[in-house]
Amino acid sequence: MIARLEFKRLAEAEIAEAFAWYDQDGIGKGAAFLAELERVERFIRLNPRLYPKVEGDIHRANLRRFPYALFYVVDGDTISVLSCLHQHRDPLIGGP
Repeated sequence: MIARLEFKRLAEAEIAEAFAWYDQDGIGKGAAFLAELERVERFIRLNPRLYPKVEGDIHRANLRRFPYALFYVVDGDTISVLSCLHQHRDPLIGGP
């Protein structure tokens, strides 16, 4: 099954912020970050229940090489990505 995947506004903003950070001069890994994000998206679309549930119906898919994870829910054939969080930050205060 290939499900439809949609990003909520918060997730889009978090991805844009992470990309901007990785794409800055001296780091130059923005394209690699997006490629890894697309790899994880493909796995989620092909098998939405592949990644473990972490709270209620929310699944977490960790990215490789980057300390981020996609948090998503599955509703029928639609997957909603709620957030793309840095795994070394406290999500309540946004810092390390």
